[in-house]
Amino acid sequence: MATDPIIQIRDLSVRYHVARTGNRLIAVQDVDLDVMEGEFLTVLGPSGCGKTTVLNCVAGLLTPTTGTILAGGRPVTAPGPDRAVVFQDYALLPWRTVADNVRFGLEMQPRLKEGAADRIAEAIRLVGLSGFENSYPRELSGGMQQRAGLARSLVADPRILLMDEPLGAVDALTREVMRAELKRIIDATGKTVVFITHSIDEAVQLGDRIAVFSSHPGTIKEIVSVTPGNRDGLRDQLWKSLESDAVAAARGAAE
Repeated sequence: MATDPIIQIRDLSVRYHVARTGNRLIAVQDVDLDVMEGEFLTVLGPSGCGKTTVLNCVAGLLTPTTGTILAGGRPVTAPGPDRAVVFQDYALLPWRTVADNVRFGLEMQPRLKEGAADRIAEAIRLVGLSGFENSYPRELSGGMQQRAGLARSLVADPRILLMDEPLGAVDALTREVMRAELKRIIDATGKTVVFITHSIDEAVQLGDRIAVFSSHPGTIKEIVSVTPGNRDGLRDQLWKSLESDAVAAARGAAE
């Protein structure tokens, strides 16, 4: 693994103006984070802690209030071909087949027009959907739809995959299978991954490191490294770190 960060976040804060109340909501405050090239970084925290806000800033979909983000040494000011986002809700176009949804990942990048058919076939093969090229999203299971979404992100060969709870919409058994499949795919491609989750097991199973977020405002509480020898102990450690925020988030959702 390279020693130079491919993503550098410094003093990142995001504040929103709430028109109904006239108040300012601090979604994220003073976030500093480096992501190394080839690293699988999981970002763990309770609902509403700002995980997705940070991801959207790195993707160039949201402009931070303060702070800077570099990707590959360049300031992030907009979406770019070096970064691809995998969404929780699949975001497939229902009128397009699997192959045509994957092709969408190339349509905004004319430089990749040559050899597009081979790129599409390889991305579909990599995610295990060969034979389903002509199927529509409605004909696929949730896990297969997420595979199609992943293939669409991989087809343009981005350096960085930004994954926003990509397994959150599938059932528990499919989620277990998809975790293993995702690990296989990332190991095969060597991509840098920032993976948002609120599942401790998922964070520990997939991550090389885990950035733990606290909420109100969202900020990084700690960053821990994952090794084969510390996985079991990490589960208890992470739950103790997150317990108070998780309980507060659950009570807030119930009110």
